[in-house]
Amino acid sequence: MIEPRVVDTPIILYAFDRPDYLDRVAASLTKQRGVVIDPKRVFLLQDAAVSPRTGKRFAKDEDIAASIAAFRRHFPDSPVLASPHNLGVARNILRGERLVFDELNAELGYFFEDDLELGPWYLFALERLKALTAPFDRVAYFGAYGDHRRDYPGPVVKYIPLEHHWGFGLRRHAWRRMMKWLEPYYALLEGRDYNARDHAAIYEMFRPLAIASEASSQDAAKSIACLELDMTRVLTTVSFGLYIGERGNSFSPQHFRNMGFDKMSIAQSETYDFQPLTDAKLLEVDGFHRRHYERLRRERFDEIVERHKKK
Repeated sequence: MIEPRVVDTPIILYAFDRPDYLDRVAASLTKQRGVVIDPKRVFLLQDAAVSPRTGKRFAKDEDIAASIAAFRRHFPDSPVLASPHNLGVARNILRGERLVFDELNAELGYFFEDDLELGPWYLFALERLKALTAPFDRVAYFGAYGDHRRDYPGPVVKYIPLEHHWGFGLRRHAWRRMMKWLEPYYALLEGRDYNARDHAAIYEMFRPLAIASEASSQDAAKSIACLELDMTRVLTTVSFGLYIGERGNSFSPQHFRNMGFDKMSIAQSETYDFQPLTDAKLLEVDGFHRRHYERLRRERFDEIVERHKKK
């Protein structure tokens, strides 16, 4: 019998006002196989309801309290970092990244939002990816939620471009490079609620580039930064997790179904064979990302900017 791997990487859970989702995610984190988790290295980064900038309320206080209670049910001894006021998505995520890389001085962090339910082998998969990507400085992100458009049951695990920043590992050296490159982006977020960010100004900031994104989100900005800095975001073909975010900041039930997430399922194999990673494969992944973002810049960028200017 193989001894379980001890996970020494800090684990961050981000939450806001979906306690039912967080309950499922936290429960799934307690059921991981092939690994041992230290509860003191699991942190809840809980956002609050009311903006200190505008006084606008974005959630009910009882939902915030229920979110913390849901986490406590599964991790009674783990740290809860509850913000006293609403930070918004970008600032709360940045808070978790700074905790891992600046305060804890960790070289790697595992980051989860409250809408990716983990299969029993998810952390095991991240630990395998941690080892497989270690020789390649160009790898910034790695994730294991898989390709929801196709069914890869395992045991063979191959690699594709990481599209969404869900349930991933992020390396400190890559994060620091991104943060430097993204300073103008975060400057545009200052003094505003995240949902009221100046989309048009963000797009204009990216106009000189040969690539573009359809979104002005912090995830989209980080995706652009990775390409500009020649850093790779890689994902397993096999789905080790299940996206459940039918409602939230980025999804509606209709959009969730249109994207095919209602048909997503977690792989059921008991063993997995992770294929070796090579420079050629990583360049293939980057090439796919670059072609997609170049085509969007070439064909739709001006339309996207003009649409946001009218808002």
